[in-house]
Amino acid sequence: MANPRVEELPDEEPKKTTVEEHDDDDSSESEAEEGETSLPAGSTAVIHSRNEKKARKAMEKLHLIRVEGITRVTLRRPKNILFVINNPEVYKSPNSSTYIHGESSKAVEADAKKEEEDDDDDDDDDEVDADGIEDKDIELVMTQAGVSRAKAIKALKENDNDIVNSIMALSV
Repeated sequence: MANPRVEELPDEEPKKTTVEEHDDDDSSESEAEEGETSLPAGSTAVIHSRNEKKARKAMEKLHLIRVEGITRVTLRRPKNILFVINNPEVYKSPNSSTYIHGESSKAVEADAKKEEEDDDDDDDDDEVDADGIEDKDIELVMTQAGVSRAKAIKALKENDNDIVNSIMALSV
């Protein structure tokens, strides 16, 4: 028999041709998965999604300047709702005093712990004396003010069984 002819083809060349055939914007998810598996374990490289890459390109076109040293951004909304962004990427527009920030955020209700503690303190009085107060008045105050039975009874006693004033006192 004749000597068999063995040809070795490098694995990298076909991958390069498939990458060159497609634009970065039109890359498929399978290519992104290949990139993730080729990273060594413990690598600090960050892989960005297609949408994030597009956003970064758009920001480059706007000539935004990155602001270093900001570790936390907090946005305050009505009704004590806070949006907290830890380790944001903050950019400043050179033409105005506008700041743009990124990264994931989470909504946090301010004073939520205080409200829970207040509820715990009032719930300790499980048995409240409801003498002289009608059950329908208690139920009405509970539903309208959104409070517990103990708070409703306490408010009715403080306001001389006046339903309207009790609801107003609990709502404020």
